[in-house]
Amino acid sequence: MSQPAFASLTESRTLKLARVKVRDLGFTKTPTTDQIWARIRELGGELCPPQVGPQLRKDFTDQPKGDIFWIAMKQIADSDGSPDVFYLKSNNDGERWLLGRYASPARQWALGSEFVFVLAQ
Repeated sequence: MSQPAFASLTESRTLKLARVKVRDLGFTKTPTTDQIWARIRELGGELCPPQVGPQLRKDFTDQPKGDIFWIAMKQIADSDGSPDVFYLKSNNDGERWLLGRYASPARQWALGSEFVFVLAQ
């Protein structure tokens, strides 16, 4: 979150979010990150601002144990320069995390992976 791409928003916004499985976006084979982002846009959605991940982690206090989902967002380069996106995870012991993970444009995603994106307003 110390990267320039994670600049603070200048104003507060209310966003309507959707959470979907990759297969529910219409994919039948493992798509790439770029293909998922393109499909979200085709459906009229938008990528999340990077602040959505930390805010969801703060607000989603009752995330079920074992649950994990990714934030559809423009990737942020980590300290090694690798493109990452946020994901929220609740361990089986109930410990909750906000983490970043490699999400190159060509990374392939399982059909059961879940993403949050912004619905058109």
